[in-house]
Amino acid sequence: MLRAALDAGQLKTRRNAEVRTRLAGRNIDFVIYEADKGPLLSVRISVEHKTIMAAHGKARWNRYGDLIAYSNHAHNHRPDCVAGGIVVVNTSATYENPNGFARAWQRPKFRMDKVVVDTVKIFADMPLRGAVEEPNDQLEAIAVIVVDYDGANPAKLVTGPLAPQPDSPIHYDSFIRRISDLYLKRFGQ
Repeated sequence: MLRAALDAGQLKTRRNAEVRTRLAGRNIDFVIYEADKGPLLSVRISVEHKTIMAAHGKARWNRYGDLIAYSNHAHNHRPDCVAGGIVVVNTSATYENPNGFARAWQRPKFRMDKVVVDTVKIFADMPLRGAVEEPNDQLEAIAVIVVDYDGANPAKLVTGPLAPQPDSPIHYDSFIRRISDLYLKRFGQ
């Protein structure tokens, strides 16, 4: 039904969309919005992407907070908006940050597999919003994608035990299914 509304032009998609509340605007990575609502968007589905490439101990909590702030904004924009988040987690212990300030930085030794498992668990335990009446600061859906990226060579998708498996609620397929189910429940299309 969502596909039919998109094909009919009732809904449109936009990347890097300026989404406004009464008080503030925020750039959101991807939105599906109502086509006939004038110059301001009326967003039904939004998705924000976050990455954790290095410094997982600090970055994971910063990205967690970013997703809470984004979710709060999306739901202040429109309480029935279905807000999703995708987090990409890097497994490479040899990642070279392309920014000049980080090139000479020496990393401490650590067990990257444990760091990745702990990071994935933080997002797996994130509470999700199922109904419009639930707190604004909760996402409706979250996916975690695990990659192996050293900063120089093409990234590789990790599908082994460090990554969410197909039966996991934070697997990408589960994310799409949850967004679709909640969209149908809220908008009946």
